[in-house]
Amino acid sequence: MGLRRAVDGPGLAGRRHGDGRRALPGPCRRRPPAQEGTRVNLSVIIVTYRSGGYIARCLAAVERAAKAVDAEVIVVDNNSPDDTVEVVQAAAPWARVVARQENGGFAEGCVAGAEVARGRHLVFVNPDAEVRPDAFAELLACAARHPRAGIVGGRCVTEAGDNDPRSWWGRPTPWSALCFATGLSTAFPGSSLFDPESPVTWTGERRVPIVTGALMLVDRRLWDEVGGFDTHIFMYGEDADLCLRARAAGYRPMVTDRAVFVHPGGLSSSSLNKLVLLFTGKVTVVRRHFPRGLRAAGVFLLLFGVWLRGTLSRRVSSPDADRQGRPTARGGDWAELWALRAKWSGGWDARGA
Repeated sequence: MGLRRAVDGPGLAGRRHGDGRRALPGPCRRRPPAQEGTRVNLSVIIVTYRSGGYIARCLAAVERAAKAVDAEVIVVDNNSPDDTVEVVQAAAPWARVVARQENGGFAEGCVAGAEVARGRHLVFVNPDAEVRPDAFAELLACAARHPRAGIVGGRCVTEAGDNDPRSWWGRPTPWSALCFATGLSTAFPGSSLFDPESPVTWTGERRVPIVTGALMLVDRRLWDEVGGFDTHIFMYGEDADLCLRARAAGYRPMVTDRAVFVHPGGLSSSSLNKLVLLFTGKVTVVRRHFPRGLRAAGVFLLLFGVWLRGTLSRRVSSPDADRQGRPTARGGDWAELWALRAKWSGGWDARGA
């Protein structure tokens, strides 16, 4: 039992097409299985970018949690301009560090980690998250009890220990997009009818549409079967896309309240920048997972909802805050997001073209 150092292996850094463009393998690539004799039970994968200020706390928590299971820890750095790699090496000499030469995004970093991982299960941990000592053991136990889950998440709590709803999300649908467009999701936060993408209060273990990527355990067989995270998605939306593809393949993602983690979130993104990335991801999910005849309408509803909030923010001054775990814009961010709609309304596929 305890920590295992990962074997050396290739990443995605530097991989190019013949014309010099960076290759984007997408969600359909497969990885040959590792030799059974080299397998471990769990591979913990952490992707960093400018994370030097907080990664040591994350790694200290991961080390405690990994001692309870047969685990290896892999840190993939996306070409951080700060001292993140040096901090990781000093804080966790037992971890394998994959230092990439470019920042291809969170999903691509996760795929690079998965390529060298030897675990029967993969668990992705955000670098600003702190897991409780029994979190990995509880994730594995839930996966063992529910083998068709394929993906298992935990229970997010605030630094004060209160439940944070952002452990899972409802599935985006044409109805949820209409509720956003008309403002119903803002007027009735947490309503199962008018805010259906928001999580509800829960205990125990339950099936959910989307597990947050902040702490996500994925069965290696599922990862290889559906292709893992789609590397066309830079960040935001990759967890929803993977969970929805897993559900289409017959898996039923779950969360367990026994696997606890703290995730303050947003340590490296300003409010407006985060909204641009978030809505790029939202549009991507709509374009890929809405019924084909409703995808353009779904994007229009997202655009209309942003325009409506931008218009109202000019007329009404109110201090926006997190509501039912859903981040909202500060001040005039909605108006600025509308002004920047050309950057996000095509989704990640348009931005990567």
